[in-house]
Amino acid sequence: MPDSLANTKQAGEAFLGQPVRVTRAYEALAAIIRGRIMSGELAAGDRIPSETTLAREAQVSRSTVREALRTLEEAGLIVRASPKIMVVRAADEERAHRELQGALRRGNVTFRHLHEATLILEPELTRLATLRAESDGIAQLQANLAVQADTLEDIKTWCKLDQEFHLQVAKMSGNPALVMIRAPISELLAPILETFMTSAELTQRALDFHHRILEEIQVGDADAAALMARKHVNDLRASWERAGLDLEMQVAASDEIVAGVGSIAG
Repeated sequence: MPDSLANTKQAGEAFLGQPVRVTRAYEALAAIIRGRIMSGELAAGDRIPSETTLAREAQVSRSTVREALRTLEEAGLIVRASPKIMVVRAADEERAHRELQGALRRGNVTFRHLHEATLILEPELTRLATLRAESDGIAQLQANLAVQADTLEDIKTWCKLDQEFHLQVAKMSGNPALVMIRAPISELLAPILETFMTSAELTQRALDFHHRILEEIQVGDADAAALMARKHVNDLRASWERAGLDLEMQVAASDEIVAGVGSIAG
């Protein structure tokens, strides 16, 4: 056997070195435009070519072009200046957040995935928040919980306050990268929480956890605060399961989730 052939057949040696991945046409087109925007080649206000032009140059259908543009619009990279004109959107601090949230929605993320991600993030954010807590941050948490206590039966309002509480804890961690990761997860969970947190008993239970988390932050016990945050996240999962909901429910389309949960709850 020739040495060159023998070398390719050595045990454990991969011929290609990486798997072959098939990229959808709209994703490939979106990636090209995204790359030009992120590199600065396309500046804020620059006009994106028409659907017809993009379809001709990319040799794809107009429906593929529309899907690519929709992906970029959801990510906050382009904006519709008129019914037929798309332009590059001016950069802002929310861009990365919107892009990550869009990626989560398109990634077949389930409630189980969100639970696992939150179980990793929330305790560490809470631990860091405890170590770096300042009086202003604690005061905002206290004010938030006071309003939560008055809105236990107003589920929609309470869920918004719940989201604000956890994002405030995240901000108190002093780590903007972690905040950017946590925020889109909160927004994906929000419409679902509004549906299965159906009673003052459930909101009160969550509020109790919030108070216990805040107490540990105030006394500066980072490990205890992280432990309480972990228990809170796991209790949320337990409430989900007690409601008879599927852990594998996808959150790619919030409206469909809310409708589905409503039918189960009913």
